[in-house]
Amino acid sequence: MLTFVYFCIVLGLLVCVHEFGHFAAAKLCGVYVHRFSIGFGPAILKWQGKETAYTIACIPLGGFVQMAGQSDLPDEEEDELNKDVPRERFYTSKKVWQRLIIILAGPGMNLIFALPLAVAILCYGQSTSITPNGIVVSEVIRESPAEKAGLLPGDKILSVDGESVTTWNRFVETIRSKIYSDITVKVDRGGELLELQAYPELNEEQGYLGLGFTMLPPAQVERLENGDSPLRKGDVILSVEGRPLSDCSVDGLVGLILNSPNTNLTVRVANYKSRRKTSDDSVPEDRTVSLPVGEKKKCESFDILNVDGRARFIPRSGAPDEFWSLFGAKVLALNEKPLALSEEDYFADIPVGAVTACVAVAAQSGRYKRETIVTSVVSRVDYFGHAGVGFRSASEMVCEPFGEALVHSPGKAWSKVAETFRTLKLLFTGSLKVNNLSGPVGIARMTGVAAALGFDVLLNFVLLITVNLGVLNLLPLPVLDGGHVVLLILEAIRGKALPEKFLIWYQRIGLVFILALFALVMLNDIGRWIRDSEFLGTLLGKFFH
Repeated sequence: MLTFVYFCIVLGLLVCVHEFGHFAAAKLCGVYVHRFSIGFGPAILKWQGKETAYTIACIPLGGFVQMAGQSDLPDEEEDELNKDVPRERFYTSKKVWQRLIIILAGPGMNLIFALPLAVAILCYGQSTSITPNGIVVSEVIRESPAEKAGLLPGDKILSVDGESVTTWNRFVETIRSKIYSDITVKVDRGGELLELQAYPELNEEQGYLGLGFTMLPPAQVERLENGDSPLRKGDVILSVEGRPLSDCSVDGLVGLILNSPNTNLTVRVANYKSRRKTSDDSVPEDRTVSLPVGEKKKCESFDILNVDGRARFIPRSGAPDEFWSLFGAKVLALNEKPLALSEEDYFADIPVGAVTACVAVAAQSGRYKRETIVTSVVSRVDYFGHAGVGFRSASEMVCEPFGEALVHSPGKAWSKVAETFRTLKLLFTGSLKVNNLSGPVGIARMTGVAAALGFDVLLNFVLLITVNLGVLNLLPLPVLDGGHVVLLILEAIRGKALPEKFLIWYQRIGLVFILALFALVMLNDIGRWIRDSEFLGTLLGKFFH
């Protein structure tokens, strides 16, 4: 429900901005506007202005500005509607340059709206990984550009094409701006400086856009079970027992604690604020503490996480290969005892030794999940180290003062415009397949995900969508604003109005194109929705067995 609410708010706002551009330009050019509508269908809210009726309708998938002389109504209804409107106030009576301004004002307003959005994003702040030790390669995907370039785990990225990159966000932006181009990556490998040649690319199957490696962010204290811990919320782990950086990641640190019951670990940390301004470049002072590690019963091969109210089976590093095929499966019981998510420690009442976990797995059949299979997994419970600390990958919100945000907002907005053009290039060259396109359902789901991840992510998503609306509407395709621009340019070249027969066929072709595109993106959305939904996939799979 919240996803739908966020979707309506976001789409309604952007449609309002777009249509207001057409509306304001029409008014400035002296065109009579009958109706300004946000949404289609029956009106939820309606009020009458001096000339224009303002409407908010129930289907939030667009909007329209109904101008005199520009309507899809039958001739009789059109004449009745415009009987009291002076001919000089018709849209069709205006000069070509005036009509061009009216048409371009819609997408233009979307692009202009990107500027205040960019200011809001920069002022509110953006989440970025904390990298006190720089950008360190964690895992390299097989046969990826990173592997072909010779990048190895532990390499520290220093620069890309001579441009210094010290944050993960900046590195990602730089790499994506150079997609399908030869680049030089400078790395520090154990004190030896190397320059590697790479070719970032898009790989849909392996899920990366860039070089194809993961970074190794340090662990940061997210929560403490008691107030006696020497650690503080926000502490970033810099080193543990003088061990290499890999042990400072969440997985490395948790693994070290689990394997060190009843000991004290010497940990060097620095406390980072959850939010800082870009002007604050001070480095937090580090301190060394002794972290006491107690003991607790845990399973040696897997964890159980509460994911949206369901107990999920999460294999731990080093678990047998067959465990990984059960990643995310529902856990029903432990040693024949039904699992209760309210329990803080699932293994507290289980004796040391063997434990049998009963899990439910949705088996695949073609495109859909066909059936749910219940199986058992046998592992072992033992005493493991427990420090009463919850960790996450280190991150902080970085924001800019209002003045700096104003200066940097055009660059932020332009980066989204450039990203949109790069995506179009990938689409037209075939590097990005059309089954990756999303329609209303997909955008609604992405809006919900963005909102759940944080307000900064939602603002960035809205910025991307408004830029997409602005750029895509300028494409010279029938029905889109860019298609109307083409007609107006042809009219200007011809010196008189285009033949009515030509315009009718042009509109028909445009309508067929838009309907076909809409059907394609809706099929993509519904297919992804079914594949992502365990219940729908299982249900449909029974019919498509």
